[in-house]
Amino acid sequence: MEFAEHYAKPFHGELGGTFARVNDFNHEFFIRWGKIDFDVYYGVQANVKVILKVFSNNNITETYIVDTDPYDISWDRHKRRTRDFYIHPFSETFGQINCIKISYIVHLDERSIVSEKEYIYMDWPQLQGNQDEHQYHRITDEYSTTNHHQTYELNADELQCDTDWFNNHFESLELVPKFTKGQPEHPYHPKNYIHHLINKVIRSKQDEPDRLCTIKVSVDCIDDADFISHLIHASKQGVWVQCIVDWRKMTLTNSHNYARLKHSGIELIGVVCSPQHHLIEVEPDMHTKFIIFNDEDCIQGSFNITFDRWWANWESGMT
Repeated sequence: MEFAEHYAKPFHGELGGTFARVNDFNHEFFIRWGKIDFDVYYGVQANVKVILKVFSNNNITETYIVDTDPYDISWDRHKRRTRDFYIHPFSETFGQINCIKISYIVHLDERSIVSEKEYIYMDWPQLQGNQDEHQYHRITDEYSTTNHHQTYELNADELQCDTDWFNNHFESLELVPKFTKGQPEHPYHPKNYIHHLINKVIRSKQDEPDRLCTIKVSVDCIDDADFISHLIHASKQGVWVQCIVDWRKMTLTNSHNYARLKHSGIELIGVVCSPQHHLIEVEPDMHTKFIIFNDEDCIQGSFNITFDRWWANWESGMT
């Protein structure tokens, strides 16, 4: 089996001092920024994404995905550095961080190649040091462990063929556009539809126990008690639930909903979106908003799964 170490290896980690940051509710959190450098034994067309795992004293593991940018570029090799990511050293809910590990994925020629190992980015001594001082760590194979994060490849030709077919048979998608305000009783409000489809996936799993039944959530923020409860219930029924959110929403929060989701063991990944460009005036976030139910139903729109905060906002969607 081919591993990412054939193409790239991490060699240096840096953790900055503590600074204050507030969330949308003006709650203050003290966080630290981090960076990781890689040697890449290939041209700049080899990209690297980092999977960051943050372990706390409360037996909670938080997972993030971070992009990298190239530097020191040669035709057959270069270096990469992660974009800034952020660590919350002490959480009122989960306690003190005691270790941070990384694995990574090399993207090359439309393939994703995972690392064989997880490596220590920062360990207890660095994390317990002076919170206002920079910490540096040479990343080596020492104390590395097996990486269990895997990727699954799609057939690009099959995907393109399906896309071409739908482009010429648009009506077969049976799309229903929806436009609604924040009242759950409105017939086009997505809440009832979403819970109906979660139940549909659960019934599919009950009817066909050997079938891989999935709910895949990729939404900026999913801080909704009913939605989280239903996802946890689906997971307990054998449905494979995956959630991708913006890193701020799952980190800079005192939300009981996110705490329950993390305790449940459901796969939850925070996307760190921190590109640097002179045209970017406001720091962006991971802003996708869609849910896929099994391989047959989907909802997408302009809304987060935070239905109690919609108020009078008009939101669009499509199912």
